[in-house]
Amino acid sequence: MIHICFGLHDGDGKYSKFIGTSMASIFETTNLAVTIHILHDATLTDDNREKFSKLAEKYNQHVEFHDVEELCPDEITFIREKLADKINSRFSIGAFYRLLIKKILQTGKIIYLDADIIVNLDISELWQHDLTNFPVAAVPEVDATQKFLITDKFLLNNGVVKVENYFCSGVMMFNLDKIDEKFFYVGVQFLADNPACESVDQDILNAFFSEKYLKLAQKFDSFVIIDQRLKSPVKEKIYHYAGQTFGLNRDNPYDKLFLENFARTPWFNVEAIFNLGEEIRNANDIHSSHMQWLMKICFSHSRAFFVEPKNAAVIKSLFNIQDDEPIIEISNKNSLRELIIKMREWRGHKMTFIFSDYYDAVMETLMRHGFRENYHFLNGLMFMTREQCGYTYTAPERNFVRAL
Repeated sequence: MIHICFGLHDGDGKYSKFIGTSMASIFETTNLAVTIHILHDATLTDDNREKFSKLAEKYNQHVEFHDVEELCPDEITFIREKLADKINSRFSIGAFYRLLIKKILQTGKIIYLDADIIVNLDISELWQHDLTNFPVAAVPEVDATQKFLITDKFLLNNGVVKVENYFCSGVMMFNLDKIDEKFFYVGVQFLADNPACESVDQDILNAFFSEKYLKLAQKFDSFVIIDQRLKSPVKEKIYHYAGQTFGLNRDNPYDKLFLENFARTPWFNVEAIFNLGEEIRNANDIHSSHMQWLMKICFSHSRAFFVEPKNAAVIKSLFNIQDDEPIIEISNKNSLRELIIKMREWRGHKMTFIFSDYYDAVMETLMRHGFRENYHFLNGLMFMTREQCGYTYTAPERNFVRAL
């Protein structure tokens, strides 16, 4: 029996379908017996619970539900007291449920998956790894992201973890017999004592296990955003759709892979189609509002541009950029620092259009430095078609999928 675990906090009732889609991908690609363990709280609705059960029954597999609030009341109180700011502002408490696997389950070995995972290989390939001498197995982030996404992290900048050892926590296998009983409390306290840690549960896991874990091959946690950037074909891998990098692009094989698995779940129904139609109408209204807002703000701001060199010439032409309008090219890791310095000099009198495949990361950095989206800067990709410059701006499409 293969044991697999998901953590679920579903405040708006729209998160469960992603776990269901991941489950469908697991069941489709293995003939072995699987038990799915869902660590949930009171946000799991009766309807979603029934859908999980129906999906498992469809494949003659098993699903078990574990109410974390009932089984671990003291631990949940401890999290809420120690990490109230992080939970309320940015992270779901469900991200911490994986830290309680040791107390809740007695399976010996178990695979943990984030909800944004599609398993496109037989999960037994991962399960068969020998963890006798290791507490956990995971893929180093430099491998999972093919060296693209390692950025400033507290644990790396302060020498707590070596870059080559920092691992992703979206796909992990735990040897519960090797996990100390005190790990949870010590880990949460570590995060409370180091508020600069921004990857929360992942940072806790790395702080404790980065020097003593089994390093897995890249195919067991392959970031879709990178595979898309490299134009890699879909292979037998475990795909990590980090940042909800899925949409409704007919020509995108990764969108097709996700939607094929979603279509196998009970969440793919008439209501999903109606939700999609409503979301398309909402997206059109939002787009119209953006255009009205842009027309107004252009009267009081001049323009600046933050672009990748390969696309600078095309963007100059598309947006009729004048010689006196600043362009900062994204040439290296210092480019963002240069942009921040310039934006401080401009004191809000210029609107910076950001043209980057990693807009979300740029946005978060700029906001940490006190700049406001849609006032000091905005996502230039929203004004471009998919074909222009080779970009595929998919934020509205990601919203569509979430609405299904």
